[in-house]
Amino acid sequence: MSARPTDTVCVLDIGSSKVACLIGRKDPSVGLRLLGCGTAVSRGVKAGAVVDLDAAELGIRQAVEKAERAAGVSVHGVTVNVGLRSLSSRHLRVQTEFASGAIADRDLKRVIGSSLTELSEPDYAILHALPRDWEVDGETGIRDPRGMFGQRLGVDMHFVTAGIGPLRNLAHCIERCHLSLRSVTVSPYAAAQSVLTEDERDLGVTLIDIGAGLTTVAIFRDNTLVHVDAIGVGGRNVTSDIARGLNTPLEAAERIKLFYGSALHGARDEHEQIPCPPVAAMDELQHAPRSRLTSIIRARTEETLELVKDRLVHAGLDTYSGRQIVLTGGASQLSGLRELTELVFNKRVRIGTPHGIFGLTDALNAPDYAVATGLLRHAFEQTGEAVSGPPDLSGRRYQRARYSGNALSRSVQWLKENF
Repeated sequence: MSARPTDTVCVLDIGSSKVACLIGRKDPSVGLRLLGCGTAVSRGVKAGAVVDLDAAELGIRQAVEKAERAAGVSVHGVTVNVGLRSLSSRHLRVQTEFASGAIADRDLKRVIGSSLTELSEPDYAILHALPRDWEVDGETGIRDPRGMFGQRLGVDMHFVTAGIGPLRNLAHCIERCHLSLRSVTVSPYAAAQSVLTEDERDLGVTLIDIGAGLTTVAIFRDNTLVHVDAIGVGGRNVTSDIARGLNTPLEAAERIKLFYGSALHGARDEHEQIPCPPVAAMDELQHAPRSRLTSIIRARTEETLELVKDRLVHAGLDTYSGRQIVLTGGASQLSGLRELTELVFNKRVRIGTPHGIFGLTDALNAPDYAVATGLLRHAFEQTGEAVSGPPDLSGRRYQRARYSGNALSRSVQWLKENF
């Protein structure tokens, strides 16, 4: 759900391990320019959901203050990512009859408004509403039905929804920082804006964003988002498994994963010993063969990838999503993960890094900043969404008044240019 672009935009990527704030502006000479960035350790967030308001607020404040100082501007409103276990895709084809004559804007608005009303549920909020294609008297694949003649007008809508409870906590946390919530974008959709190519989105691609506490998925085809999903496991689960398997503190397990970890076995794993700091300070330093570490990592990462694959097969999208997979997110940088993903899915796999923003530092030009940079790009792009602004968290049925004529024009224009 994207707001109308402005000259300067502030975005927040609130993850389970870090909070990243980016401030950017459209520059006529170079395009999208980064003005400032700020990061902070994320606490009080688990699998994308706020579980401690005070701790989460502190991380947000620290990241925003750093970005404001770097950019030399004050921030009042933000665009925020949403990565929750309750993320889901819903497709709905709606049809309505009207008097014979030329189809006008009011007819498009009426049929999309009907789909919004029909889908609304008290426990879920609509985050994105994307018209995929139009239908006039049974003829599908129409880019722009305005001006055409017929008696029945239909649209195939893709809705991305999430549970209202966690969204309310996120919105409340933003408000406690004295910031207004301008819009939200689901995490894999944002990451896709930053790391995917136009050809990938057109031919079919599966983006897998592996974060610290959550793995999210976005599927594109015909340059359109067709599916999102989320699984409540991530890089932090791998770290926890290492800590238990090697009997070492979590902080040490994270360092071991970064320096020695791999998802695939090597020829010398049995002979190489890894130092494992003890849980109790008075105990002696222990060592474990690297093969044990690799076995622990592979078991968890392979299980996660198999879960993703099973969900796609169940949704009937394993073949529809094409032959390309793009991995991104902080945990995607684990050695051997790309090769393991190729083995599990039998598809081509690459690691996605951000692009399309002038002024990115080497630190920001990495997979763990895919969501943050994608949020910034998404805020300035016309994506053809049928709704705009922050999500309706009232729990009431959808209010048609929030569907604007400007959103209608943008969605139709986007379909004409991209479908």
